[in-house]
Amino acid sequence: MVKSLVQFVIVCSLVTGSFLIPFTSYADDMGSSVPSDLQNLKESVLDLNKQLTQLEDELLYPSSESALFVSIEVGSTVRLVDINVLLDGQHVAYHYYSPQEYAALTKGGMDRIFHGNISTGQHEIKAIVTGYDPLGKSFQRVVSYSFVKGQDRKFIELRLSDDANKSQAEFDFHDWDINH
Repeated sequence: MVKSLVQFVIVCSLVTGSFLIPFTSYADDMGSSVPSDLQNLKESVLDLNKQLTQLEDELLYPSSESALFVSIEVGSTVRLVDINVLLDGQHVAYHYYSPQEYAALTKGGMDRIFHGNISTGQHEIKAIVTGYDPLGKSFQRVVSYSFVKGQDRKFIELRLSDDANKSQAEFDFHDWDINH
């Protein structure tokens, strides 16, 4: 009887995601061994719930997660028109920047242009950037960045800015160190 009651409580706790002990008065009547058994059971279920939560986090937020962000240095006069992104030679993203999006970027905003899962190992990002330099001349540049993807997540920023003479656009890639 006690074993079936314990099995019932375990099934209920797994289905509902919580552990309830509605039978404490019944357990008090059964003697001193039942409350200690229930306490052990409660600890086991809590440990199981912790493990399930960790597995759920790993499935929802895998360590292979990677992203590429685009930003423009505040005060820069580089005018960004669009970006086409290739990862290991495969097209993964394209975005045309409206005047409103460009204005947000020049005020410190960032755009997540790519978000996906990347395997561990050596990779290369190529970004084909179209825009206008600080002098108003149109340009199209291909900028590349090689990186090694480890076990952790990888977040990379492509920052556009003016050069020292404010005559050309500069591009700089930056790795973010983010741990769980």
